[in-house]
Amino acid sequence: MATDFLSVMSADNIRFARSKTLYEKADGTYNLINIPKFAFVTAVWLIITQAYAGGAGDTCTVGFTGNGETADPDGFIDDTFAAATSTGVKCSNGDAQPASSGKWFNTAGGQLTITLAKGTQTTLMIGHVVMAYTTLH
Repeated sequence: MATDFLSVMSADNIRFARSKTLYEKADGTYNLINIPKFAFVTAVWLIITQAYAGGAGDTCTVGFTGNGETADPDGFIDDTFAAATSTGVKCSNGDAQPASSGKWFNTAGGQLTITLAKGTQTTLMIGHVVMAYTTLH
């Protein structure tokens, strides 16, 4: 016979958060969305409406900082999967990064981040990042 060890921690909501428009941003890492403590991030989407063009060597990754961990700049979406030289919607669930299929911020809150580098591209990226999460207290 099993011993009860039942949880009363549950959530009945899914929240979505969207970044500001990433309008031809300079190279760098940007904190986009605050992630609260006890949030379970279920998916992250990179929506590119204008792709990098006119050169080579660009990089684009989506990751996180916080949760008492070392920042992981491509924890959700790596550069290969982001494919910032093509427009469209890229969902982290299709990538193979450590947090691509979910990440629980159980130690502390954090931030969703994007890291951009244009290389020699002359047309810069425009887009948004959207995150789906729920909070489990």
